[in-house]
Amino acid sequence: MKTILILDDESGVRQSFADYFEDQLWDVIQAASAEEALELAAEHTIHAAVVDMRLPGMDGNDFIRTMCEQACAAAFVICTGSPEYTMPDDLLRLRCVCRQIVLKPVFKFEELYTLVVRTMHQLEGESRAS
Repeated sequence: MKTILILDDESGVRQSFADYFEDQLWDVIQAASAEEALELAAEHTIHAAVVDMRLPGMDGNDFIRTMCEQACAAAFVICTGSPEYTMPDDLLRLRCVCRQIVLKPVFKFEELYTLVVRTMHQLEGESRAS
């Protein structure tokens, strides 16, 4: 079973994403802050993460950077309510980060799911090629 981390400070958003991924037979871990998510990631193997950008404390960009520095092999999909958000160049260069940004509110969960799975498959393909 694959494990996905849902990182969002809005409990309703977290729960709706969690419900969808649980219906797809994923193990779901939820966090309201990047700091909480880092603690959970230290205790669990995370295969993918849906990450909000505007968070209390550490933001989503720095969360992804920290996870990558810790050699986490997860696929990251950014989901934000900020239509003006632009992904920083250093994150654009990371193969583990989906280049397509998902804007909230999310109505088509299957599109989010497809981005998560596609990014995971890209990473798995690269690790097999190495």
